[in-house]
Formats: sequence, C-alpha cells, structure tokens
Amino acid sequence: MNRRCGLSLVEILIAVGLLAALMTPVLLTFGSGTRGIQMTAEEFTAHNAALELIEQLAATPFALIPVGTFSDAQLRDGLPMGPGHPLAFRLSAVPGLERALDIKEIRSGAQVRFKRLEVRITLLDRSGKPSGRTVTLKTLVANET
Repeated sequence: MNRRCGLSLVEILIAVGLLAALMTPVLLTFGSGTRGIQMTAEEFTAHNAALELIEQLAATPFALIPVGTFSDAQLRDGLPMGPGHPLAFRLSAVPGLERALDIKEIRSGAQVRFKRLEVRITLLDRSGKPSGRTVTLKTLVANET
C-alpha cells in the first residue's frame, strides 16, 4: 500500500486564508497603537514645556514673581518676566505648542502668603491652530519670608 502523508494544496490555501482572516484585526491594532504613542509623545513634550516654565518661576525669589496673565507672545526665550523685570525667561523653543501663564496672589489678611501658578500648554495642529488638546499644570509658591 502506497499511502502518502501530507497536505494538499487546497488544504494549505484554506489554512492561509483562515490565518489571514484571524491576523487582520491584530495587525490593525498595531496601527492604532502607534497613533496612541505619537499622541503620548506630543503630550509628554507639552508636559515638559510646562514643567520648564513652572520650575523657572518656582526658583525665582517670591517678591520677583510677577502677577498677571501672560500670553504665548510674552513667554519667549530671553524676554523679561514682566515689564521692567530684572529677570528673563529661559525657555526652549518647541514648535507646535502655545504657552499661557496665569499668576495670582493668595492673601491671608493683608499679607501675600502664596502665588498660584497655572501654566497651560495648548497643542497646535499642523496648520498652527489649537487642536483642542491642552496640558495644564498648577502649583503654589509660598512666601517664606
């Protein structure tokens, strides 16, 4: 008796077809995962830009931290921290981001106890318009005098 053990071409084609049908959703998942990582990298960059600004202000003597709202045009590398301010910002140039800063005083009676810092970083789309994604960091700086 001459009996052959093996697979026919039809059986192999059916197996490859089933494998392709099962692997298609898995491969599509990898594509959407890559987009998620890209968004995370942009948000990480925005988070670091916000931290850079907060750390500079937190390292500034309390009396020299200016109070007010600052737009992106006022938050550039080398610009003073406020009108006639002796200190200047040292900020990294990061394309695709728009910075905003709000500093308010928190008083206890007549004395200023804290300054509330709020940094908002807005991610811009490729055309330079806000994309709707924003990273906001807030902190308090204490008056230790």
